Amino acid sequence: MNIRMGGQFFMNVKVPILWGSRAILQDQHGHLSIINLEGDSAVLEVIDDHPSAGASFLPRTEAFVILDRDGTELYAVNPKTKSVTSISLRLVPVTVGLQELRVGTNVFAGNIVAGIGVGILVTESGIELGGALPPGLAALRV
Repeated sequence: MNIRMGGQFFMNVKVPILWGSRAILQDQHGHLSIINLEGDSAVLEVIDDHPSAGASFLPRTEAFVILDRDGTELYAVNPKTKSVTSISLRLVPVTVGLQELRVGTNVFAGNIVAGIGVGILVTESGIELGGALPPGLAALRV
């Protein structure tokens, strides 16, 4: 996949941003989509800055919160600021700006990430720029 996000160009990568087990994508109009890759099949949770059909969510003032099957609040999405913030996932926030990508306190601007599984990998223990796709995730088809 070739995709431009927040001033970064991800060329020939399988997942531009892997936030825990979720792929974060941005279309050419700037809308965010989030796909949960945990398990056997990929599950679309957010599409075009909105909860996907069938996703469990709660509306908030300028955001919405995605819930798991048990009703646990997982993460919040603010479509205006293009930010994704963990509630119970223990991951640093991601904000996709026009010219930069913020991952926690790190700011990425003007990078080209090419020919790897994951452009930016965010885990509970840290972040990695360019890495292999972790085993056990569902295939992402775009």
